[in-house]
Amino acid sequence: MEEFAKTMSMAIPSVCNEIENLPAFLKEWRKYKLTIPTYGAIFISQDNSHVLMIQGYSGNWSFPRGKMESGENPEECAVREVFEEVGLDISNLIKSDEYIESKKEEKYSTLGIMNVS
Repeated sequence: MEEFAKTMSMAIPSVCNEIENLPAFLKEWRKYKLTIPTYGAIFISQDNSHVLMIQGYSGNWSFPRGKMESGENPEECAVREVFEEVGLDISNLIKSDEYIESKKEEKYSTLGIMNVS
């Protein structure tokens, strides 16, 4: 991320003046990112033999999920993120009482559980 930010700041003159503050800015940005909850879904096959996972830009594998946007409720966020990431509309599959919630450091993540055939 730092290399990308340095490249962008060199390409955009108005940002170029801030390059010496880049490490502090990125530290604050990462801290802020952790405050935004994420929502998504876990897809499990009916016989529990397969799970759908996606590979992120960093190479890590996870369940389809993403950050909540302003004005969204958790279900809307999960539906939007799953559709954006895998092209599935889960709006009529969500059961608000079937989910897993986790907290890692200051980051909250909630994933609905979907049994699919």
